[in-house]
Amino acid sequence: MTLRIILSITLGLIAAVLSTPAPAASEFSPQPKLLSVSGANGTPDRSCIATPASAKSKPEYQNLDTDSTAARFQTVGRPRIARANIADGSTILEIEADTNFACRVETSTNLIDWENAGWVDGLRNGLFSFADHSRASHPMRFYRAVLVEIPSVRIAVLSDPHYMHPSLLISDGPAFQNYLLYDPKLLCQSAAILDSAIAGITNARPDLVLIPGDLTKDGELVSHQSAAEVLRRLRDAGIKVFVCPGNHDVANPEAVAFDGATVAPVPSVTPEEFAGIYADFGYGNASIRDPNSLSYVAEPVPGLLILAMDACRYDRNTNNRSFVGGYFDAARWDWITNQLDRARAQGKLLIGMMHHGVTEHYLGQKTFFPEYVVDDYESVRETFARYRMRVVFTGHYHAHDIVQFDSPAGKLFDIETGSLLTYPCPYRVVDLAVNGWLAIKSQFVTNIDYDLGGVAFPNYAYSYITNGTMNYSVYLLTQPPYNLPPTAAQQFAPPLTEAFLSHCIGDESSRSISPQTQGLIAFLLEQEDPMAQLMANALLALFNDPEPADNDLSINLLTGEVAP
Repeated sequence: MTLRIILSITLGLIAAVLSTPAPAASEFSPQPKLLSVSGANGTPDRSCIATPASAKSKPEYQNLDTDSTAARFQTVGRPRIARANIADGSTILEIEADTNFACRVETSTNLIDWENAGWVDGLRNGLFSFADHSRASHPMRFYRAVLVEIPSVRIAVLSDPHYMHPSLLISDGPAFQNYLLYDPKLLCQSAAILDSAIAGITNARPDLVLIPGDLTKDGELVSHQSAAEVLRRLRDAGIKVFVCPGNHDVANPEAVAFDGATVAPVPSVTPEEFAGIYADFGYGNASIRDPNSLSYVAEPVPGLLILAMDACRYDRNTNNRSFVGGYFDAARWDWITNQLDRARAQGKLLIGMMHHGVTEHYLGQKTFFPEYVVDDYESVRETFARYRMRVVFTGHYHAHDIVQFDSPAGKLFDIETGSLLTYPCPYRVVDLAVNGWLAIKSQFVTNIDYDLGGVAFPNYAYSYITNGTMNYSVYLLTQPPYNLPPTAAQQFAPPLTEAFLSHCIGDESSRSISPQTQGLIAFLLEQEDPMAQLMANALLALFNDPEPADNDLSINLLTGEVAP
């Protein structure tokens, strides 16, 4: 993320977009119930009902998109029920075969008058059919489901560490300071911050660590090699680490060393070199690799798949600029959907990870920040929801924010983790329980081994991003198209900085807006100048916080339910 892009586009938010009502929450059908099930001898047979045990979920159903009285589908194992009584129009049948397959059949009409009238033959070579063919005119919907085995596992997530090897700063001077003006990250302290985060994560004793991209400042080979050495401390502690690339990480023409007023190019890495450096962190023999990208899928613990998806387009980097946006071409997308199919067929829980956002975190983000949400995100998120991949861990935008997407197919949560180099320097510790609940807690780097002149690190980090944002805001507001006088720019910069930091910290609604900022917003809204009203709405947009909570919450991966 570059602050230059974020602030300049923030000020360009169009009031008409901000005033558009958010879409209503999707309507969900009530959970159907199994009313009457009989075994082959006509007596109640409760063994066929998919009742979850302590380490097994309720079945998640996927529509086979079949409107007929019969549907073909693959089965796993042999069904254990001969027939079931049709007692209601909501659910006709559930069948469990072995421990990892279930099927439900629904009709699209009200069948209350069918009480004790129709029967189902059961499975015949993958075919469901009605014995009472007089009912064949009623359209049916056939569902298959996998009974997911959920392991108990602790996961830590950190994002965008932007590790900068100390050798890249030969001598401080105008070149490095100009870089920081446009992108005020704690680069000089990046090694110390990553060390502290690794120590905190090690103390939390997770089973896994996920890092969704931007491991380095700008893809420098020396930075990648050193970052991998730091991550080996986790591996040596028995913690498995999985990474994927960010837009800064591969074939980056902005990989340079700073020497006073000048910069000099340094080697970056190819996709193959990236995979080699991080062979112990997702790209080794234990994973299934996408031959077209740096995507892969791994099974770190039995029953849990980590799908690392590479939407970065390093093939579109130019001679002097890296490509910030992301998208899946046909080959990459085919591979991803094949992995989704495989996970569903095998009855394994799937957690996603990618650098770019998979849905908008506020209305209009894709329009005004197109580089930070994956292209064609509407289709991407709908597909993930349909396959019941409830959560995707993302980064890129440097904000600590969670947003949910509601679809008729289910809910999807984009869990964005803020950058280690941007206040409040967060990471997450996530506990997955066998009942499907994912408990998410935010942690923060509070101490680093670096001389800060006696200032506590949280205060230093807050002051650094505050001063950097205000300085750049003043510069930006005095340039076209705003062209504000310096005095006016200095008046507007503190409220803009407050709003930007509020979004980065997350849970914006939990903090009150300062009187100074409230007064400026009210003043701007009273003006007839469209630019003044645009600025007011831009501030209000940054303070807005769509549900759910951003820092601490629990998500049920089976139902999509959210709890504090």
